[in-house]
Amino acid sequence: MKKNPNKFWTKDKVDALRDLWSNPDFSVGDIATELHTTYDAVKHAIRRYNLSHYRKVTSNKATSSTTQKRLEGLDPKAFEKLKKEVTLNWKIAKGKNIKPSNNGWIKYIVTADEHVPKHNEVAIRSILKLMDDEIFDGHIKIGDFMDLEPISHWTKNKKKTLEGRRLMEDYVVGNILLDEFDKRLPKNAPKYYFWGNHEDWYNQFIEELPAMEGYGDPTKELKLVERGYTIFPYNHVEQFGRLSITHGIYACADSTKKHLDELKTNVMFGHTHTQAEKYSSSEARTLSMGGYNLGCLCDLAPSYMKSRPHKWTHGFAILYVEKKTGNFFVDLKRIVKGKFIHNNKIYDGNK
Repeated sequence: MKKNPNKFWTKDKVDALRDLWSNPDFSVGDIATELHTTYDAVKHAIRRYNLSHYRKVTSNKATSSTTQKRLEGLDPKAFEKLKKEVTLNWKIAKGKNIKPSNNGWIKYIVTADEHVPKHNEVAIRSILKLMDDEIFDGHIKIGDFMDLEPISHWTKNKKKTLEGRRLMEDYVVGNILLDEFDKRLPKNAPKYYFWGNHEDWYNQFIEELPAMEGYGDPTKELKLVERGYTIFPYNHVEQFGRLSITHGIYACADSTKKHLDELKTNVMFGHTHTQAEKYSSSEARTLSMGGYNLGCLCDLAPSYMKSRPHKWTHGFAILYVEKKTGNFFVDLKRIVKGKFIHNNKIYDGNK
């Protein structure tokens, strides 16, 4: 039987949630700990009880709401001036003064589908704790790092959904998260950023409002070039040794099989927010082809899902690529309630 959330969310609990949420020093994870519940439960309750407008958002690093409103119906002649006003002046975090491994392998941390600012802080924190313990040679982000809901065609006329949302403030959060990953990597580590379908919403936005070109571009606002990321467009397929990686081209009942059947190569992808590993036959006397569906790092029950059952799973991968042969090993990690196990150690993002 499905539990009634209102049995937990009494009037006293809702009042406490409102007071905590109104304080910008408390993250969703902090509130969950304080109220002895889960991250997702807090996010759902904020929506259910219409508390989003209580949040006092500080935007000293982002553009002001007034500037955002001025961008509506923008005079193209004034665009360059306003574009400078809304560009984030971000100080990029530096990597560690450590040497990459020199054992014949390149070791990558691979993540996907954070959907900032709808990311799951606890799941991401568990990965960062792993990066504190182990040296990774590089980082591969395979799309939908940013959600970009404020410029999505799906929310074009949904004013209540976007109430209080500001795209540039979302980018502040995105830059903070990239800093956390970047500073745990060796300086000059190879880093890759695949555009997903959500980043592609920017292209669709510019098609409709070409005068806005340059404003809100993920590559620019996340400082990806300055950070040293190699950037791939939506649906690009890139080789890492004998493994092909793409954001995710197909979303169906068995997306792993579909990618294997269509691409006819070893493939890793995200996009579907599920986690799976499958193998397909290849030519005789060689290794079978592997397909790896990564999982996600976002809210597992966003409002647009309307409480429908699904297979979404928090997860990421550790990828080892042999420099000489291109052979690879994939270690898929499933994160359960903010925890996973690696080398007999529990990494807990709740603490």
